[in-house]
Amino acid sequence: MSLVRLIARPMLASAYIGNGLARVRDPRAAAGSVAPLLNAVKKKVDLPVDAETVARATGAAQIAAGSLLAIGKLPRLSSAVLVCTYLIDAVGEQMSKEASGSRTSLLTKTSLLGGALLASVDTAGKPGLAWRAQHAAEDLWRNVERTSAKALDTVSLPSK
Repeated sequence: MSLVRLIARPMLASAYIGNGLARVRDPRAAAGSVAPLLNAVKKKVDLPVDAETVARATGAAQIAAGSLLAIGKLPRLSSAVLVCTYLIDAVGEQMSKEASGSRTSLLTKTSLLGGALLASVDTAGKPGLAWRAQHAAEDLWRNVERTSAKALDTVSLPSK
C-alpha cells in the first residue's frame, strides 16, 4: 500500500467517523437535515421510522464504514456506504427551508462525497471484479476456440 493511501484514507475517514459519532450522540441535531427527505419518501412509501432514528442509523453506518475505510478493509464497499449516507445529508439539507450556512455546508459535503467516490473506485493497483470477469470470459472463449479447432483437426478425415 502506498504512503498516500496509508495517510489519505484515515484522513478522509476521520470526517465521516466524527460526523457519525455526533449523529449517534445527538440524533436530534441531524434530524433536521434528514426530515425533509424522509417526509418526501413517506409520501410515496409508508415507513414506520422517524427522522431521529434515520439520523442515528446513518451515524452508526458512517462510524462503521469510516472505520473500515481508515484501516483499509473493504474500501470500495465502505466508501459506497459513506457516499450513500452523505447523499442523504446533502439532499435533505438542500430540501430544508431553514438550511443555515447551506453553501459552506454543501461545499464541505460535496468535497467529502468526492473523496469517498474516489476511494470507492480506487482499486489499489488490483483489477476490479468487472475487469477480471471480462478477461476471464475472453480467456475462456479463446480456450474454447483453440480446443474446438484441435478437436476438429483430430476428427477430420485426411483428404485422399
